[in-house]
Amino acid sequence: MQFSLSEKKFYRILSIALAFVMLFALINVNSIPAQAKDNKKIVILYFSATGTTKAVAKKIKKNTNGKLIEVKAADAYTSADIDWTDDNSRVTKEHNSASSPAKSSVRPKIKNLSAIKKAVEKADVVYIGYPIWWGTAAWPVNGFITANNFTGKTVIPFCTSSSSGIGESGELLAKEAGTGNWLEGERFQSGASEDDVKDWVEGLDL
Repeated sequence: MQFSLSEKKFYRILSIALAFVMLFALINVNSIPAQAKDNKKIVILYFSATGTTKAVAKKIKKNTNGKLIEVKAADAYTSADIDWTDDNSRVTKEHNSASSPAKSSVRPKIKNLSAIKKAVEKADVVYIGYPIWWGTAAWPVNGFITANNFTGKTVIPFCTSSSSGIGESGELLAKEAGTGNWLEGERFQSGASEDDVKDWVEGLDL
C-alpha cells in the first residue's frame, strides 16, 4: 500500500505528536509524589520551636503529598522559654530536672493529641520531626509518642540542629513507642534545600 506525499506528511506529524505525548506522560509519572504512586497514606508530624523544623516538614510534605500536622504543646513554648543560655529558662529547668539520657520524664501535654492519634491510625507511613535539645529529641515529642500505636506502620524520624547530629534520638523514641518499624532518621541543618530533602525522601524508597 502506497501513501501520497500529503498522507506521508500527516503520519509523520502524527507519530511525532504521539512521541511527545508519551514523553510528557512519562515525565509526569516520575514526578508524582510517593503517596500518589503507591497509594500509601502518609502523615508528617513535627514539633518546631523556632520554625526550622517546620520548614523541613513542609518540604517533606511537598515531596510526599502527606498530611502535615504540627505537634502543639498545651503550654506553648515562647522564645524566652527556649533560651539555652539562661539558667532560669523553661527548657533549662526542664532539662536539669529530667532523667538521663532520654529526658523522657519531661512529657508536656499535647494540645492536639486527639487529631494526631486519628491521623496516625489512618497512616501507613509516619514522619516525626523535632529539633535536637541537649542531644535528644525535643521533649514535647515525648508527649505523644507513647500515646500512639505505631504497629504495622513505617516510622521515620527527622531532626534539625545547627551543630548536633541526630545521635540516638530516633532510637530512644522508638524505644519509648515500643511499636512500629522505625527507620534510621536524618538530621538537617537550618536552611536545608529542597533538593536535600527530596533526595532523602526518594532515597527511602518507600
